[in-house]
Amino acid sequence: MKLTLRVPATSANLGPGFDCLGMALDIWATVTVETGRADGSERGVGRLVWQGLQAAFASVGAPPEVRIAWDEAIPLARGLGASAALRAAGLLAGNALLDNVHDQEALLVMGTKLEGFPDNMSPCLLGGFQVNVRRTDGAVLHLQAPLPPDLQVVVFVPDFEMPTQESRRKLPRQLSREDAVFNASRVALLVAALAAGRYDLLHEATQDRIHQPARSQIFKGLAPIMAAARDGGAAAAYLSGGGSTVAALVREGAERVARLMTQASLAHGFSGRSMITRPALRGAHLVQGGPGAG
Repeated sequence: MKLTLRVPATSANLGPGFDCLGMALDIWATVTVETGRADGSERGVGRLVWQGLQAAFASVGAPPEVRIAWDEAIPLARGLGASAALRAAGLLAGNALLDNVHDQEALLVMGTKLEGFPDNMSPCLLGGFQVNVRRTDGAVLHLQAPLPPDLQVVVFVPDFEMPTQESRRKLPRQLSREDAVFNASRVALLVAALAAGRYDLLHEATQDRIHQPARSQIFKGLAPIMAAARDGGAAAAYLSGGGSTVAALVREGAERVARLMTQASLAHGFSGRSMITRPALRGAHLVQGGPGAG
């Protein structure tokens, strides 16, 4: 059996929402999983798909041998949720081979366990802008929050990788009460401002004291690229996930924002490319083969 899946890129944190906020983007990768004699494609990057497939089969036995391919449409180690997308593809493929024995909530728990956090996996599987809480028992509480219908997202994707685990090691182990309140209040403001379409509040609402200051020491181009996005008319800019992608929230003038972000990056010695996209309201899905395709 050959299964074809589409999985979206995701942008996590959105500034202050460390490990709890994530948004699906209209940037899609296509993954194929075909049963039959393995050809080694389950190693390398394909191991992430294989991990998802194994997780889906964990309660019923060993998964079949498979061949895995993908179109590399989501850059790896760039803060666009590529690992979550590939693992989600494996989860959905495994579930399809099991006649959809697992519901969406079970797949989300499995995916969160693989990723360590729900901020990318939740919007990847469910679509939209997701607010997530992971309970101590491993369950994930999530709610899709509203977004303005005219919201566009400009992403500047540098040509260098920022592996998430490496950048996490730079983060502070403790926060002051002042910094904790700073971030908590801005998470609340961000969710409310997006729901109300209050673009004028988004710059303040995306400020952060948990992860962006530390990660800006790794990526010296972060601050000037964010400033260029604002100069170009973006409502807000932030480091997408663990980086290195910089995302900007835009109502209009996306082309100018993209151009200025690219120029600022080049001026500071970082090559890359800008893309103009928007939130994706649909999550990962099966497009060919198996039950529920389409």
